[in-house]
Amino acid sequence: MTAISNPDSEDLHIIIAGAGRVGHRTARVLRDQGHEAYLIDKDPDIVEDARQALGATVIEGDATDPKVLAQADPERADVLAALTETGATNFAICAVVKHLTGDIRTVARIERPDQLDEEGTFFDRVVYPERAGAKSAVNQILTGDTRVFEDVGGDLDVAEVQVAPEAPAAGKQLDAAALPDQSHVVFDVTNDEVPQPSTELVPGHRYLIAAAPGVAREARRRLVG
Repeated sequence: MTAISNPDSEDLHIIIAGAGRVGHRTARVLRDQGHEAYLIDKDPDIVEDARQALGATVIEGDATDPKVLAQADPERADVLAALTETGATNFAICAVVKHLTGDIRTVARIERPDQLDEEGTFFDRVVYPERAGAKSAVNQILTGDTRVFEDVGGDLDVAEVQVAPEAPAAGKQLDAAALPDQSHVVFDVTNDEVPQPSTELVPGHRYLIAAAPGVAREARRRLVG
C-alpha cells in the first residue's frame, strides 16, 4: 500500500479529460472530498453515463480542441488531469491547456514506464494506472493535508490526514470526536501507535482514517476542517 503526499485542504476546481474507468473513478473520489470536477469526453455514451452517475458537469467533445477545453473554464481551474487511454493524446491536452492559461498544474496519464521521463517537461505530474489506479490520479491532482492510499480493496477509503487547529475534532479525545458512523481512526502516525478511545486528536499530528465512501468527506472535515 503506497501513498503520495497531498497538500491544501481547500476545495479545488479540476478539469478531467477522459471520463472512462480511470477518469470516472477519479472524479468520484474528488467529488466525495468536496472538490469540483468538470469532465470532458468525446464518447456520447460515456458522457451520459458520467452525468447520471456523478451528477457532475460533463462536456462532450475532444479535449485536444481548444474550443472544447475552454468550455471547462480553464482560467479558473487549479488542475487539469488528462486521463484518456492514449498517452500522446494526454500530452497534447496538457500542451493545449498551457496555451490557454499558464497558471494551471497538469497531470497526464501515461501508457508505458519509459514515458515517466517526460514528467516535468510536457506536464507537471504523471499517472501510470496500470501500476496504480484512480487513487494515484487523485494523489497527483490534489495538494495538501490528505493522502489517499492506493490498492485498498472493497468499499473503503483510507487516507492519512493532518489534524488542523481549527478542525471540529481538534484537541478532543477520539471517543468524543463525533466522527460519522462507518469511519474510524485506525492509526496514530505521528506517535506510531494504535489509538485508544482516550487518544487526543492533537493539531498538527497525522492519523490514518478508514471510512465508507459516503462518509469519507464528513470524516475528513471533522479532522481537517
